[in-house]
Amino acid sequence: MTKYMLLSGLACLSACASTSPVPATETPSSVSEPIEYSLPAQTLEPGKCGLFLWTRDEPRHFVLFFSAGDAKAEAILDGRRHTLRVDSQDGDVFGQFLTRMAFSKQDGGAVTLTLAPGEEIDGGRRVPLARMIYDNAEGWEIITPLTGLTACQPE
Repeated sequence: MTKYMLLSGLACLSACASTSPVPATETPSSVSEPIEYSLPAQTLEPGKCGLFLWTRDEPRHFVLFFSAGDAKAEAILDGRRHTLRVDSQDGDVFGQFLTRMAFSKQDGGAVTLTLAPGEEIDGGRRVPLARMIYDNAEGWEIITPLTGLTACQPE
């Protein structure tokens, strides 16, 4: 008899626990901008070459695009899309690109990019190692390891 009372008591407890209301989550009073993780797909014009870089960690995110010869690049920094102004390029030449680049954000913040050219592929070249460095809004230096490739669209 004690066994049946224990089982019926457990059944009541589990029924009570499963029917309790779930507290509603509070919504913030101010709506913030959505976080962006990846740039949209990019299309190269005929005869143009582009640099495409992704984060090295999983899941990979497409975070930098630079079309050779342009004065700007597109990047995701701190979860926001930025148009970067090209300040300088130097280092070793590989295809249409150089291994060191310096950019400026709209607020004047510096972004540096260092690339290690890899093997040639059909229409471009692998970039097995790259590193993007910038300061975030809180003043922390953010170092992002990247990987990617260069590709050229035939004319």
